Amino acid sequence: MNFDQPNNKEQISAARERLLSLEKEGKYVFHGSYERVEALEPHQACGYNEETGRHENDGEPAVFASTYADCAIFRSLIHGKEFENGMGINNANQLLFVADRVLMERAKHKTGYVYVLDKDKFDNFRGMDCKSPETVHPIEVIEVTFGDLPKDIKVIET
Repeated sequence: MNFDQPNNKEQISAARERLLSLEKEGKYVFHGSYERVEALEPHQACGYNEETGRHENDGEPAVFASTYADCAIFRSLIHGKEFENGMGINNANQLLFVADRVLMERAKHKTGYVYVLDKDKFDNFRGMDCKSPETVHPIEVIEVTFGDLPKDIKVIET
């Protein structure tokens, strides 16, 4: 399978089709995880502080989600602090994804979980992210695999 174009199949999977359909409805947000859980609990986010040069707590604990299903699919399959990976959005509202080749290889053998969540339970919408300070119960949990990843992931060689 081509690392750079995971979902470059002629047919879209049922999981990806379902998630993109729910995204278009505009009533849901999405959280991706490599773990299957009954409810999503608030967690403390950390971020790199340019001024101090350290990773520090960023805001209050929350459940984080995205209005974009592709972000949740990516995060459910691509993770690992020891290798570079990330996502963002440019000024033209296009999603950007980057992952180390090792993480892409690992993703070929994983199953991820995308939690479909009620958008009304979230606030603080910024770019592609939103958050909830409360425990959130999913409306639906959809299993995803490597072929469901967004296309055009920039693959980095280490």
